[in-house]
This record gives sequence, C-alpha cells and structure tokens, in this order.
Amino acid sequence: MASDNGRWAATFTSAISYLIFYLFFTGALQYLEIPRIGIQSTRFILTSVESALYTGPLIQVMGDGFLLNLRIYPALLGAVISALVGLNAGLIWTLFRRGLLRACLLGSAWGGVSGLLASIISFGYVCCGWPASLALFGLGLITSLSPLLTGLAATLLLFNAYILNRRLNLLTQKAAH
Repeated sequence: MASDNGRWAATFTSAISYLIFYLFFTGALQYLEIPRIGIQSTRFILTSVESALYTGPLIQVMGDGFLLNLRIYPALLGAVISALVGLNAGLIWTLFRRGLLRACLLGSAWGGVSGLLASIISFGYVCCGWPASLALFGLGLITSLSPLLTGLAATLLLFNAYILNRRLNLLTQKAAH
C-alpha cells in the first residue's frame, strides 16, 4: 500500500510539474504585465483568436496590472502529454523503490529513449508558438508537422509506459518466486 501511495504521489507530482513547465515553456499560458487601470475584480473572458501561430479558443484572465492568456487546445494537449509523463514517472519510481530499476534499464534501453524523445518532440507543437522550433524549421513546415510530432510524442510515452508496466509486472513476479 505504501508503494502505491508513493507511485501515485510520483505520478501526480510529475504530471503537475510537467504541465506547468509545458504551459509556460510552449507559450500555451502567457503572463503579461499591463498598466494598472483600476480594475476592481478579476475577469475571466472566453474568446477566440486567429493568428499565424494559433487559431482557436482562448481564456483570458484579466486583473489590475496583469493578463493571463491560456490557449485551450495546446493546454489540453499539454495535459495529455503531462499525464503520460506522470504515468511513466510513477512506474519508474515504483521500479526504483523496489530495487528493480537497474534490471529494467539494462533489459530495455528503449524505455528511457522513448521517454526522452517524446519529451523533446512534444515541444514542437506550433500552436503554442515555440520560438526555437520556428527558427529551426519555419512556420510552414512546423504547422504541417506539429500534429504528427505531438501524436508521436504521445505514442512514445504510451509505449514507454507499457514497457515499464510490463517490466514491473515481470520483475515483481520473478522476485516473488
């Protein structure tokens, strides 16, 4: 039971941390300081935006001296990727706590590689406007590749979680005998 609590804590903590990092790093969540004009309360505005980098729904949170923009589609994709990152982290934590991580990494090098690749690829989603991907590939190419890269990232993370879970089950059964 304590192992399960540690696993869920690692999963949840990793997923939330990665989501926050993802949202700010990709630009899905932007914080802007604006001049103070005496806004009495915080306002939530659901709107739609059309630009070269993002077209879709946007939530704006406006208060006196700040504006938060949350691009909904990239935030949802970030939540999916973050959940998969958290799932992988929880499995790795469980393997580590049981002393089985070394055997897992020696038995399957693809586990760490797919997690790393998925993490890097997931930042290519253009609707967030990640400047490095735009500088490297240009707007046209990234716009056409972004859905594929994000799908690849999710697939790799899901495959990695499957491998880790399978390995955990096999090693746990082997240790029990």
